Amino acid sequence: MLVDPVVWVTDGKYTGQSLKLFEDVSQLYELLLARLEFHTWRNDLETFRWRTAYFAEVNGQRSYHWYIASVRGKGQIGYSSQYMTHWFYPYKGKFHGQMVKSLINFMGVTGDGIVLDPFLGSGTTLIECALLGVPSVGVEINPALCIVSQIKADCLFIDYPSLDTFLQSTSPQEVFHYFHQKPPSALRWVLQEDSGPWTGKRILDVAWSEHMPRGFVADLPFDWKNFLLLCYLHALSDYTYLKGTAKERPIQDFFLQDLREYAATLKGTWQILRAIQLNPKRPSVYLGDALHLPLPDESVDGIVTSPPYSIALDYIKNDEHLLNYLGIDASSLRERMVGLRGNRTDKLRLYEQDMHRAIAEMYRVLKPGAYAAIILGDVVVNSTRTNFCNRILTWAPQMGFRESVALRRPILGGYARLRYEYIIILRK
Repeated sequence: MLVDPVVWVTDGKYTGQSLKLFEDVSQLYELLLARLEFHTWRNDLETFRWRTAYFAEVNGQRSYHWYIASVRGKGQIGYSSQYMTHWFYPYKGKFHGQMVKSLINFMGVTGDGIVLDPFLGSGTTLIECALLGVPSVGVEINPALCIVSQIKADCLFIDYPSLDTFLQSTSPQEVFHYFHQKPPSALRWVLQEDSGPWTGKRILDVAWSEHMPRGFVADLPFDWKNFLLLCYLHALSDYTYLKGTAKERPIQDFFLQDLREYAATLKGTWQILRAIQLNPKRPSVYLGDALHLPLPDESVDGIVTSPPYSIALDYIKNDEHLLNYLGIDASSLRERMVGLRGNRTDKLRLYEQDMHRAIAEMYRVLKPGAYAAIILGDVVVNSTRTNFCNRILTWAPQMGFRESVALRRPILGGYARLRYEYIIILRK
């Protein structure tokens, strides 16, 4: 006989006849996360239906995640990632939107609270919060990723029929040539920290007003021209990394394909959000440092983040083409970014020091009783497999966290230097 996992997830309250998990929910960590999110919302199944990450049906009705994940993106497998605008821009080190959503659900954060991601990356946490109607703040030290995250989130709010009217009346080649005529800027611009907070929107405002060519694209509505900019940056990334390989193509071919696929995703997103009457919540993106968060004490209701695997991945090199295209001076970034500081011998020591400081900052900004979820891999450095999960679990009670636990997730067919990823949950 087949074991019904729903019985275990719900402590026997329901079976697979009334609640159905997605058919690809099979790993232990997924069942554990499904159990956690269910037990937070078990007394309000109607709300649970539109919030759940791992259930395909609740009381015989399809969950909202079923509809959201039906807007399939490039490289999507199942219901865990790459749906809606998650797939925009090929950023290395993304984590699963479905997993992020379940953690927010477990924390019980609603529209009255705030979720923080202090290592924002390409914005996965903000997109999931937006779709849950939960206010969110992302802090990211790399200005290139501030731009990417801001645009990906803003694309959820574009009125697709209006944009489509413009796209149908405009030559895609003309849009491509607008962006491609801009050479990498010889004059680098520096984001001075003493000139006030830099948000994702402010960086884009300055880029458009001072560092992009004049022309018809620059005169478009803010969200539209940013959408087109991200299409070009995606094509530039594809071209940069595939140049010299069997998959090399002219950058214009990449752009035209990306534009078609981006537009199809926006159309599907617009249609689904209206069909299920879901109104996303706009997030906030800040250029900043996870070691010195620009937030007051006890101001956030939950944290979901994945610190950079910089001791395994060089994020500056990965996004160098984007920074160069926009002319942003990131010369000091390598000395400030967690995991990139130091040489081969002291890099691991500095990484540990920075991670300790980052988690202390998370503790500072969390409200009492609130949770932080940290997703971290066991990367290999100097032929040694690290285990910062155990270190964090040791630090947690010393910092004042009253609960700490970790779930282990095997990496199947993922980045070669990762064997496991750990979901570390801390409660203040």
